Amino acid sequence: MTQYHYLASKSLLSKGMGEEEKSPRYIYINDLDFLNLNFENNIDYDTKEMFSYSKHFSPICKYQVAISEGKLPLKNEYTGDAYELKSLRILYDYVINASKESDRLELYTSWNGEEDLPLTGKKEISIEKLNPESLILRDRELLIIKNKNIYNF
Repeated sequence: MTQYHYLASKSLLSKGMGEEEKSPRYIYINDLDFLNLNFENNIDYDTKEMFSYSKHFSPICKYQVAISEGKLPLKNEYTGDAYELKSLRILYDYVINASKESDRLELYTSWNGEEDLPLTGKKEISIEKLNPESLILRDRELLIIKNKNIYNF
């Protein structure tokens, strides 16, 4: 099974960001250079309709992405290696960018197929206090990120 991180927002989320596009002839120096995160929108490919990745997301946060690849750690497995740090930095930059359009973001992680099992924890943080390490969650933990500088309804 795969551990996924999911991000929900009141505003449309992009399918990725951050690192500049590399030309097809770009040669990666090593695995760390190659590492990136994959962001998949919550649109059913067949019906083209939106769905929620988890019942734990607020109904107002209908725009969602599933985040895979990379090496996003769980709280009890964090080692601080370069792969985890780079993955956390990519996710942090993505969240900061998304917070410019939404006053509320929700980050959740679970094993594939276990998205609707009971939460193991729920916490809230302001965007001003957010740092990459605050994105390290326990399995099935929900983090609500609030930005009081943005008002969207």
